[in-house]
Amino acid sequence: MPDEVSTWAKSIDGLPEEVSVLLYENEITGKELLALSLDSLKMMGIERVGTFALLVKEIEKLDKACQDIVTLIEHSPYCFDKILNHLRLMQLHPIGLIVKEPTLPEVDESQMQRFEKVVKYYFPGDAAKIILGLWNISHPC
Repeated sequence: MPDEVSTWAKSIDGLPEEVSVLLYENEITGKELLALSLDSLKMMGIERVGTFALLVKEIEKLDKACQDIVTLIEHSPYCFDKILNHLRLMQLHPIGLIVKEPTLPEVDESQMQRFEKVVKYYFPGDAAKIILGLWNISHPC
């Protein structure tokens, strides 16, 4: 949101307040901030070299911080549904709320690779066997 970007710019020590005003007036969002180039900054009216340098440095820091917290895995609702349903059944069986022991999730062949990727990400190593079974563990991602 532009107000958050403006507030962020105001918090940068040494950055002129006019920069936060320009970012707000141009309705720059966080995603847009990370995509700004030197030409974009010039088009907005930022001309001083020192201001450029400071702003670019802070944007790079922000971009790196965002990359550090981003998880690079596709979160498929289909896959999570299969995983959660299986785990629920596994919890209900020992306490007698379901009689039949749960079988491995039935996953559509077109979704199998994605399913294995999600399972192996959230259940590393032997923990994936709970959901994938022994036969899938040897398959590469």
